[in-house]
Amino acid sequence: MTLKSTRDMIEKVNISQVMNQYQIVTDADHVYVEKGNSQGKIKKNDFFNLLPFKNYGILEGSLDDIGSGFGYNSTGDGSGISGMFLCVNYSQCRWQLKSDLLGNTLKARSSNFNGEWTNWKSISFT
Repeated sequence: MTLKSTRDMIEKVNISQVMNQYQIVTDADHVYVEKGNSQGKIKKNDFFNLLPFKNYGILEGSLDDIGSGFGYNSTGDGSGISGMFLCVNYSQCRWQLKSDLLGNTLKARSSNFNGEWTNWKSISFT
């Protein structure tokens, strides 16, 4: 059997068509991955721990030292509001956005490479 005859026997598969046949789900136990030339699976919670964007849950106190992520904070960050926050960082620079749960108040602040923060500034839409 030659290499050409072996290649002729292999069924050609359109990966897009196969992937479109997968069932759409809203939750899963594992995420299937490729590493190099092999495949594997990661538990869902372990997969999310690999992502650079973290769910901080409920935090109390300062938000000065957190990395990229989101969560809820009620006191101690100097914003004067209790609510959801979003933080994006690059190196030591950070940008934070915070809103009360009713969406009536929206504030933002940022820090420089030295970790020095601006004051929280109100954002309004007219």
